[in-house]
Amino acid sequence: MWPFHKQTTPSDLRLNAPPGFQGVAVRLVDLINMRHQTGVLGIKTRKRVHTLLAGGERSPFKGRGMDFEESRRYQPGDDVRLMDWRVMARTHEPYLKVFREERERPVFIVVDDRKGMRFGTKVAFKSVIAAHAAALLGWASHERGDRVGAVVFSDVDHVELRPRGGRTGVLQLLNILAQDRTRSSQMIEHQRPITSSLQLALNRVQSTAKPGSLIFLLSDFRDWDHQAKQTLIRLGGHQDVVAIFLYDQLEQEPPPAGQYPVTDGIRMGILNTGSAKTIQSYSACFRERFEDVRTLCLTRGIGFIPLGTHDDILFQLRGGLQDLGHRRTAHHSLA
Repeated sequence: MWPFHKQTTPSDLRLNAPPGFQGVAVRLVDLINMRHQTGVLGIKTRKRVHTLLAGGERSPFKGRGMDFEESRRYQPGDDVRLMDWRVMARTHEPYLKVFREERERPVFIVVDDRKGMRFGTKVAFKSVIAAHAAALLGWASHERGDRVGAVVFSDVDHVELRPRGGRTGVLQLLNILAQDRTRSSQMIEHQRPITSSLQLALNRVQSTAKPGSLIFLLSDFRDWDHQAKQTLIRLGGHQDVVAIFLYDQLEQEPPPAGQYPVTDGIRMGILNTGSAKTIQSYSACFRERFEDVRTLCLTRGIGFIPLGTHDDILFQLRGGLQDLGHRRTAHHSLA
């Protein structure tokens, strides 16, 4: 939904968007062109100091996964932490596990594309901001030589894309994000939608992502509940996870009392902010959800980046990813 004043038309609203940036629709050409802006994101994947690989500097991410290659006889000076106890039990001789580092790291980009994301009062809908952020992350991962996969879930469908290398991995995601969802929104009125939730989407990622994968989750966390929390905690225990919280300023701070026309591009409605009690409850509900997600991420070693519909996407992602190295949240908070 896009609130606007009576004197304003939906076409007028687009004048506030950057050139070529459609606030209510995702265009494939815009997503493709974002490949030229990813060089400054600085997504690093070096090992943590405490891993078994020598060298490497501390990073907010765990790094690429390790694949078991073979077992060989122990030699003086080998790291005893890599002893293969099963082979030793069978042969009664010391053996060591040998690993090789994955050349390409799987990166999963999880995008919430449900109806609740089609809301915005500034530059664009949350869904459009999420799509552009996902494109930036996808291209940045491609530039590092990583394989890109995705899970995109809406009210009517659920798309899983296996990680693929090269431009193919990114383009398969961009094509899904640029699909016209207007028809899907209309279908909801005439048929029973599939069961779709944040928790189910995280379950799918957990079942397909290998340990050591890097996962970016873009959502407004509207159905954040106990099940979603537990799934995210489990996911963060084996993979690098960065939660990107999409929001609009109207959710943070409702407008003055009054009646405001709203539209989703198809239907019209009225947003009534005349009840102070209702508005306070609405604002408190959002703040509670925001702080709950933020606190869980900070205490569980999961990255957290707030991204508003009024933010410069590249600036916010770059600052947020840099701040993860210092175990801090992105530049602005809702305090």
